[in-house]
Amino acid sequence: MKALIADDEFANRELLKYILQPHGSCVMAEDGLEAVALFKEHLAKGEPFDLVLMDIMMPNMDGQEALREIRRMEKEIYGASLSPTDYSFIIMQTSLDDPKHLVESYFKGKCNGYITKPVTQEVLLDKLKKHNLI
Repeated sequence: MKALIADDEFANRELLKYILQPHGSCVMAEDGLEAVALFKEHLAKGEPFDLVLMDIMMPNMDGQEALREIRRMEKEIYGASLSPTDYSFIIMQTSLDDPKHLVESYFKGKCNGYITKPVTQEVLLDKLKKHNLI
């Protein structure tokens, strides 16, 4: 599994990397702009990410905007006819348990999952197993 971790907090990125490393490789971004640039670069090389863990509140470009841009790039590259399961699996994460973020992530951004911080190994790995990512 190849994962992109986007979070403005160093400790959060390191924790997620620690949890995911036994299951594959991790690339890290400090904000939404960097996440979109890395996603675009890997997509152009034909090496898309299997998983994207995206913090919602980040500087420069927030996670919601980055999510919409990632989905737009996938649609542009793959076309609308591709099965949704062929797109990257994107889990949004936030420290706010706010229904507004949930609705925006799922319905407007088309994310695949949502985790409230602090993220625990058990919760993250259970979600990935449930969706056959590990």
